[in-house]
Order: sequence, then C-alpha cells, then structure tokens
Amino acid sequence: MGAIGHEAQRMHTGEGFVMSKNMLINAAHPEECRVAIVKEGVLEELAIETSIKGKAKGNIYKGVVVRVEPSLQAAFVEYGGSRHGFIPFGEIRPDCYLITGEKKARYRIQDVICKGVELLVQVEKEERDTKGAFLTTHLSLPGRYMVLMPGAERGGVSRKIEDEAQRKRLKEILDELKPPEGFGVIVRTAGMGRTKQELSRDFQALMRLWEGIRKRSEEVSAPALVYEEQDVVIRTIRDYFTPDIDEILVDNKEVFKSVLEFFKATMPRYQHRVRLYQEKRPIFSKFNLEEQIETVYERKVHLPSGGSLVIDTTEALVAIDVNSGKATGERGMEETAFKTNLEAADMVALQIRLRDLGGLLIIDFIDMASRKHNQEVEKRLKNALKGDKAKIDLSRISKFGLLELSRERLRPPIKEGAYVTCFHCGGSGLVRSTESLALIILRKIQAGLAKGNAARVEGALSTEVASYLLNQKRGDLARLEQEHGVIIHLVGESELLSGQFRLEFIKQAPARPLLAVPEKEPPARGPVLEEEIEQAPSEAVAGAAPSEPPAEGARKRRRRRRRRKKKEHPAEAQTEAAPAQPEAALEILSPSERAPLE
Repeated sequence: MGAIGHEAQRMHTGEGFVMSKNMLINAAHPEECRVAIVKEGVLEELAIETSIKGKAKGNIYKGVVVRVEPSLQAAFVEYGGSRHGFIPFGEIRPDCYLITGEKKARYRIQDVICKGVELLVQVEKEERDTKGAFLTTHLSLPGRYMVLMPGAERGGVSRKIEDEAQRKRLKEILDELKPPEGFGVIVRTAGMGRTKQELSRDFQALMRLWEGIRKRSEEVSAPALVYEEQDVVIRTIRDYFTPDIDEILVDNKEVFKSVLEFFKATMPRYQHRVRLYQEKRPIFSKFNLEEQIETVYERKVHLPSGGSLVIDTTEALVAIDVNSGKATGERGMEETAFKTNLEAADMVALQIRLRDLGGLLIIDFIDMASRKHNQEVEKRLKNALKGDKAKIDLSRISKFGLLELSRERLRPPIKEGAYVTCFHCGGSGLVRSTESLALIILRKIQAGLAKGNAARVEGALSTEVASYLLNQKRGDLARLEQEHGVIIHLVGESELLSGQFRLEFIKQAPARPLLAVPEKEPPARGPVLEEEIEQAPSEAVAGAAPSEPPAEGARKRRRRRRRRKKKEHPAEAQTEAAPAQPEAALEILSPSERAPLE
C-alpha cells in the first residue's frame, strides 16, 4: 500500500509509468462516509453521505393517498417523509387502480384512485427545499449486473452496451433465465462480458430480495418503510466497480468486513483486491485528494491554461460561465478561445459528475467564429460525458455561444450535507450595509410615531447599527422626540445578527378627567334656639345677606373659598387640571442598565 500511495503522488513522470486506478473508502468517522475513485492521481468519482441527512432515493415505502388533485392529474401520498410525496397519474401502474378494465381505456386519476388507497411506492427524487419527494409505483431493484422491475412487462439490455454481438448474447441469456410473468429484467452495463452463471446468481438474489419486500409490505401498515437502499459504500461498489480498479482500500474494520462479504456474495473473483488501510496518515491525504475535493465546493474552478469556470446554481437551472482569464499563450483570440473551450469541456464533464448537478444546465462558452471549432468542442464534451452514469440530453452550441443540457440527478447535491444556509444573508450572498439598515430603522420609527398615541419607543438593534444611529443620527432622533413628545430608547445587542432588529411602540395612557366632588347637604337641624340666633351674625361671611337661609349661605361661602384659592395659587390649580406630559429626551443606556422588553 505504501508503494501505491507513493506512485499516486508521482503523477506523470515521463518514464512511461501507467498509474493504477483505486477506490478509496474513508469511513473513519461516523458523521461522514466518503468514497472516491482515483485514476492517475485525478479524482474521477466522489460520493459523500452524512449522518445529518440520510438518503431516501431508492427506498420503498408503503404509503397511503391523502389527496387527489384532478387539476394536476396527480396525488399526494403520506409515506413517512417530512412532506407528502407527489405521484403523477402516469407513475401509477394499472394494477393499482380501484377498477379494472381494458388496458387501452383512457382513465382519469379521480376515476381510479381515491383518498385512503394504499400504494407501494419508491422514491425517485428526494425532497428538496419546499418540494416533496417524487414517487413512483414502477419499482426497480438494482443488482450488480441486473435490474429487476416488478410489474413491468418487458426488459432488455442497457443502451450503453453498443456491441451488437454482446447485446445478442445477453438477450439469449435473459431468455434462458425465464423471468416470471409480470417481471422485467434489464442487464446493466456491468453485465457486459459476464457469464450465464454470474448473471443467474445475480437474478436469483434479486428475486429473493423482492420476495422479502412483498412479505414485509403485507405485514406493516401504511405509512411505513418496507425496503431501505444500501449504504453509500456498498451502493458505490455495486454501481461503479469495474475490473480495471486495482485495489479497494478501506480505513474502517467494520466497513472492511461488510465490503468483503459483498464481494464474496457477488464478485468472489475480485475479493482479494479489498484491503484494510492501517497507516497513520489519513487515506485521502495520502493520495492528495483533500485539495481536489475542496474545489468541488468552490464557485470558481481554474483551468490548466489560466482560464476558469464559474458555476452558479439557481432554483431553475445551473449556469456555467467559461472565462479565458490569463490564457493568452496562443496566436490569436480564436485559438485562445478554442483551447480554453476544449479544457472547459473536460472540466465541465468532471465537475457536474463530482457535484452531481442535475436538471437544466446552461454552459456559456467563449464565442468562436469557426464552425469547425464549435463542432470540436461539442464532440469533446460529448466524449467526456460518456463515463457519466446519469441520463444526459445534449444540445449544440447556439449562435450566442450557449449550450444546453439536461442531466438526471443521481443523489442529493454534495453541498447539502456539508453546508448550511447563511444566517446573515439567507443564502443570497449579500447583506445590507450599516448605513442602509440604519435609515430603514429610522424611517420605521418615523412612520410609527406619525400614527400617534406613542409615548415611548423601545428598540434592540445589532451593535453596529445602534452605534451608527446614536452617533451619526443623534440629531434626527432628538428632533423626532421633540416633535412627538416621546422618548426613543435604542440599545445595541451583540447577539443580534446584521439585519435583525426589534422595535416596540409603547402607547400613551389616556388622561383621566377630574371628577367633581359632590357637595354635601348640611345635616337637618331642629328649631333654632336663641343662643344660636345671637351667634349667627358673628359667624357669617362679610357680604352675605342676613335674611338668607342657613343652607344657601353655606354653599355660597364654599364657592367663595374656592375662588380665593384659585387666585392665590394658580400653578397648583393648573397641575391639577391638566395630565402630565412625557419628557422629550434621548436616553442611551448600556445593555446592563436596560430593562427587558416586554
């Protein structure tokens, strides 16, 4: 193994040395498992699976229909995922219909499917963003050399096997295997050159697997997982192992045992190529792969001649821009563009395979005047994509220098398990400047105060924005306080991210009107004695008529006392009549002095 690692670092030495091809399995940490195929020191295939986000594609579930949408001619199925799965009418096999009839009859989904129907479904596309999983009832069970399709009427040989003699031989072997009625079988590309015994062993293993799935589906109640696709290690070996791979190195003992058992069951002639990696240096570092893997996560990828690719993923498509950069070594612009585009074609094929970019891809090549050069670039890209196992539909370079292609996504995007959306920008890559955000908050305060009924404004902002407002916009805040008679209290909090803030407008309590004190009637008095009559003139207030009744005179005396009090103490009377106004002053308190917001 030490010799292999040393040779992998030698790359091209000019000695005519041909590098070996290796499969490296890094499963030292339970959080992440990585499988890479390296040829001549260059990373060709990469599969990463994390414990944070498991894989659902290929799993088979027993689900139940929860809603039928006639307008979409589709149904939504509860199968056990975080969202309901989506299944179009065309993905439902006729034997799942509630009614039976002629196969050529044109039904609508509402005629043959209703809420509560149980279906055995397989995940074709995993959940992504706000979209649920794409489901189908056309099940497929991949093996090493074959794919078994329960419910299919026919099978065949993979289109990637182009040799007519091989296709004819494999079809004859399929006829001899005699699959049961209602089962379709497809021979995979890996089955090319295999013997009848090897193909038969793989077919029998798939039939036993299907029998186990069928029995479990009858035992469980929907929604439930019936069959789980194999882990990333076994799946990668099953789909990507070829006889030209000289060695499979595994750095985990448990994974090494499972890989060895898989080879003994499916490919016993190659089991001696599986070895346990026991050196102290990490397996990917020994083969200089860490630097190459980092480029998979980068937006910009450099080309050998000095040019570059810029890869941007959007909701609808993936845009790949080819830039010449420092590539100026050719005789003219046309030759420089041609050479850069040829390098870009090889790199684009590699990057979309490593990143598993799916959907619609738009490649913006450098404009070339020569039609022959355009055809050469198209041919180069087509040849580079031949090793990709995904289904690809390729167009030609348009007069604008654009080439469109659609590609099947084989697994979740490689960034999903390694990256999370930025809390600051929300994934856009841009955040507002401090000045712009301060003006937004100032305008919100102004708009809130214009509505009236606010006595105080409480605000919690990020430290940078609070510092800018309290220093650069102090005059504007003071003016708002004076105009509206309020207190504006802004505090910077370090835990708040850029763009986050809280504003609270505390309403003014309504003024309570002064209640009139009811006048008390003097107590009823009996007959007036002579002593009281004689004392009455001395107790009377000057100016009162002696002939007035006692009760009327007492009321007049009270009114005169109130008028005299208002004249002698006018300030107290004004305070008593009007409600208190809030003081207009800007308060700047530290977070430790600030009372918590309600």
